[in-house]
Amino acid sequence: LVIVKLVFMVSYCVGSTIQLNSTGGGTYSWAGPGGFTSTAQNPTLATSTTAMSGNYIVTVTSGTATCTATTSVTVNALPVASIAGDNTLCVNETLTLTASGGTSYSWTLPNATTSTANPYTVASVASADAGNYVVTVTDVNSCTATSSMPVTVNALPTPTIEGNLAVCTATGTTTTLVATGGDQYSWNTPATTASISNVVAGAY
Repeated sequence: LVIVKLVFMVSYCVGSTIQLNSTGGGTYSWAGPGGFTSTAQNPTLATSTTAMSGNYIVTVTSGTATCTATTSVTVNALPVASIAGDNTLCVNETLTLTASGGTSYSWTLPNATTSTANPYTVASVASADAGNYVVTVTDVNSCTATSSMPVTVNALPTPTIEGNLAVCTATGTTTTLVATGGDQYSWNTPATTASISNVVAGAY
């Protein structure tokens, strides 16, 4: 009497190693999907793909006695991990990164700490929050995939104003104020009717 025993996981994730185990005989002959064959007692299939899913049959021979057994293997595709969000910010803005593709999420942050929050949010970013954000996504089959997003945190500009800040009050008095520190400028004047050629005292 030949007793065949098969012991291995029946569900795998793409890229893992399928392990087939059997006992009960002197010689072994395996056959499986994609033309797979092996005479090993406990063959392995490295770097599994979804094409390796299916039935694996082993024929065990001991003397003149033979026996076969069949088991089903499923190789699950990996989740597709992605991250969405604005990754170019200024100091004090809010960072919000949202991962998708799975049922649970684990973030590795630039400061080497971790978080399972999704979306992951920093209410007021600082320069130290810049760097690479990596998320590991896990799906219902316990398969995992990762995605990353670099985050840039720009320092705030330092605005300055130069010019003649003390002028006479005569009608038509003109002064010139020059702002520096940025690429675009928007002025607020003390009165909406004021113009640079009819100076009104106050904060500019």
